[in-house]
Amino acid sequence: MDEPLAPPAPSPAVPAPRPPGRPRTFACPNCGGAVTLRAVGQSISATCSQCSSLIDVADENLRIIQKAQAALEPSEIPIGSRGRLQDVEWEVVGYMRRSDRTGYYEWIEYLLFNPYRGYRFLVREQGHWTLVKMLTRDVPAAGSTIDLTVEGRRYAFFSKGQALTKYVAGEFYWRASTADVTETADYIASPHRLMVESNDEEIIVSEGVYLEPSLVAEAFKLPLSDERDGPGVNQPNPHRRWLRVPLAALGVATLLQFGSLALSPGRQVASQTFTLTSADKGKTFASEPFRLDGRGNVEFETSAELKDDWLELDVALVNVETNKSYHASQGLENYSSGRVTERTSELLSPVPAGTYKLLIDTNAGLFTKVAETVPMVAREDYLQTWLRNNGQGGSFPSSQPTIAPAPANPLPSETFTVTVRHAVPIWSNYLGAVGLLALGAGFGFFRDRRFEQSRWEQGGIDEEAPSVSGNLAAGGFVAAAGSSSSDSGTDNWWSSSSDDDDDSGGSSSSDDSSSSSSSEDT
Repeated sequence: MDEPLAPPAPSPAVPAPRPPGRPRTFACPNCGGAVTLRAVGQSISATCSQCSSLIDVADENLRIIQKAQAALEPSEIPIGSRGRLQDVEWEVVGYMRRSDRTGYYEWIEYLLFNPYRGYRFLVREQGHWTLVKMLTRDVPAAGSTIDLTVEGRRYAFFSKGQALTKYVAGEFYWRASTADVTETADYIASPHRLMVESNDEEIIVSEGVYLEPSLVAEAFKLPLSDERDGPGVNQPNPHRRWLRVPLAALGVATLLQFGSLALSPGRQVASQTFTLTSADKGKTFASEPFRLDGRGNVEFETSAELKDDWLELDVALVNVETNKSYHASQGLENYSSGRVTERTSELLSPVPAGTYKLLIDTNAGLFTKVAETVPMVAREDYLQTWLRNNGQGGSFPSSQPTIAPAPANPLPSETFTVTVRHAVPIWSNYLGAVGLLALGAGFGFFRDRRFEQSRWEQGGIDEEAPSVSGNLAAGGFVAAAGSSSSDSGTDNWWSSSSDDDDDSGGSSSSDDSSSSSSSEDT
């Protein structure tokens, strides 16, 4: 007999990440002012908010990296501000102003920190915002001028040049300095962006996603201005959705029109030909009764052969059961050489089902024409005609008219045919809608192309930039945030239960946050 299987051993519980230590304050070795570290155990450098000296906080002697580089700059989002982006609460711990090689094009980078998610970068350039995350995976050909594919998303090469650091404030997880110069390359797949920074020592790839200015202002509860200067590098094209609207509407209109063709084939229900002479002035013609099954529109088509003439019809569609009538008028004319068949049609609004007939009142140019007679013939002509028809052997009629009347020409006449169709698809509305939608699509396409042209004019390759050697800090895409004179509430946020855990908690947080950062999608 088989022995019962032993229950599976329980899998070991995954330990929860240790919370980081409380923010730590120390005296600036240059001016003695208070410096607060928010990412304890992870920050490598910090800026004194009093004298703007850059301090190496990884050195237990708090070595000064750079003294008083410049007066403190105000920033839109002060250091210490907290905001919720992508359902994660972040604190601004650093601020950096950077530029291209020429110094003409500048942007701001804020360094955001969460002890369980690690670091993010909030970049503001020309009023546009991008939330950036450093990638921990290898990206082949990063930094080249070819398009890249990362995680199934294709990025188009946008620009290549250099980035210079002009100003730093706050704390960073590398030794940030205004001497930093890196080679950069940008790739876009709006609203996403791939950013590459490198020097001779390393290459760092970061991925960003575009944020609307209103979303950033709401996240940090600040009155941030929405002053976007031209298209953003990875800004979604705002005109593309307006281009899609008329195209989608055109597709819907086409679907409805051909659906109408299938449901309303325009079945012929009656067709009758009438002969009109000059003696029919004021006469009303009546058609044979016909049946309309179901409610629908009614089309009258009239055709007639005309030569130097005109024809007008007043048509009444009369319900023989209710005696209710629906009226339409039609006119045809032809004054070209030869006899030509003219056609015209008229569409009535939907009428109810029932038995109907047509009552047609006419008016035509032939009503002004009269019959002409052949001139009277002489008696001799009459007799010669009689002899020719009866032969020489016949006898002459006993009575012979002196003058014999000739037969008259027939009255001038015209024929016209009226054809009735029921439930006819209406093309005029569809064609009118197509025209309007085509104009809208054309306008949207023009604005779409102008936006893309303005976007790509910002890109290119800075071929005059000198090569960079050994300037990239050992961290990643450089980030930032402005200075803050208030630390209220900081001591109670992300703090451990004991002050003795400051250093160990910070160190543990560094490992945990790094792990979380590598697995989280932007």
